[in-house]
Amino acid sequence: MSNLPKNDTEFNLQQILLLMNYLTKWLIHSGVGYTEFSAALKPVFYQQAVNELERIEKKDTISAISLLSGLHRKDITMFKDATNEGKLITQADVSEPFSIPARVVGLWVAEDWPEQMPFYNLKQTSFVELVKKVSMEMHPRSVLNELVRLGIVKQDRRQVTLQKRSFIPDQSTQDLRKFLTQNLQSHINAGLHNILFPEQTSFLEESVRADELTKESVQMLTRYSIELWEKYSEELLKIAVECSALDKGKSDANQTFCLGIYQSDL
Repeated sequence: MSNLPKNDTEFNLQQILLLMNYLTKWLIHSGVGYTEFSAALKPVFYQQAVNELERIEKKDTISAISLLSGLHRKDITMFKDATNEGKLITQADVSEPFSIPARVVGLWVAEDWPEQMPFYNLKQTSFVELVKKVSMEMHPRSVLNELVRLGIVKQDRRQVTLQKRSFIPDQSTQDLRKFLTQNLQSHINAGLHNILFPEQTSFLEESVRADELTKESVQMLTRYSIELWEKYSEELLKIAVECSALDKGKSDANQTFCLGIYQSDL
């Protein structure tokens, strides 16, 4: 029996799932599970369904949005109500579950539990008691292991300590994640534009690939590509600065130009 996709929709889903392997790696590493992520996706699917109906000039009825997005009619109603009230769709009254570890930390801070306490102790406040106030189903040891992995708590023998510094965002690492997100957005936007709107002007979206290479060859190509990019980006940046100076103050100066490059040794 053939393993080829039955239709274009199924093929597209297979390709997106390949990308999701990397995004899911990022989510899991950050402590975000399937339940929280799928809930957070609801307004995204809602908005994109509305955008598609607008593109094809169809009315954005609850049924039409539900058909395109796969969302429950109740959620769609909530999003529509939020929009009609002038709110962001992310402010809609749609239940979004929080992970047990996140709720444990939230309760720990909100109710001012001791910053340090034993994992388990019948005679005094303990981490086990805290977890059981949130959930009787999740094992406290599993919750502790997850919080330790995320760097939110520290365990020293039988003592569990809340790491207050973990609540202070690291600006440098946040900036790196923002840059990655912006670069991925620009890249996928260019590629999707070329696929979905072939009748329009295409964006530059190409790559150079070479297979069956030794580690030494990959290292040599990496060094050479960095040298080329440093030279090319410097020249392009000079022109971009000149264009920015010429366009400054113009009423139609509302466009953004982005050219990126990446290197990988998959």
